[in-house]
Amino acid sequence: MAIHMYRVFRVIANSFAFVLTIVMGVVTLQYNPLLSIVFFLASLDQLEDVYYYIYGKRFIPRSLMLFDIIFEGVMFMIGLAMLLLSVSYYAYFSTWLFRALLFLSVMVMWSSVEDVLQWVSAPATPTAPVTQAPSIPAKVFTYVREKKEVCETEGRFVRRKNC
Repeated sequence: MAIHMYRVFRVIANSFAFVLTIVMGVVTLQYNPLLSIVFFLASLDQLEDVYYYIYGKRFIPRSLMLFDIIFEGVMFMIGLAMLLLSVSYYAYFSTWLFRALLFLSVMVMWSSVEDVLQWVSAPATPTAPVTQAPSIPAKVFTYVREKKEVCETEGRFVRRKNC
């Protein structure tokens, strides 16, 4: 139950970050188109994180991990800017907006750091669980019977030419 609630929390956090970066991309489009493109790409990364937590699959291949880490860094900077804004203005305007902004900024920063750690710690290819084979004895004993004994016991079942 706790794992499912964690996934729900991550979907909500990344969905909020997705909407936030779309809004920031639209706002900055007129003033700085390059920064706006970075925000739009970071929003696609957040959408990919939501998709991963819902379906367990990734859009972004492992070969493009560097871009994902860069976009997670952009999300961390957005969260840090939100944190600084909420801390600096909360003393002057004690409203629910800055309290919520404080909480959401920590959530965005935590989500981006955790996504980077997940990319770095994930194996390159999925591996099957390793099962240990039963141990083989170090020394194998064989019993070799003499030809006379073999011919006597097998004589009634098997016909051999050299017995």
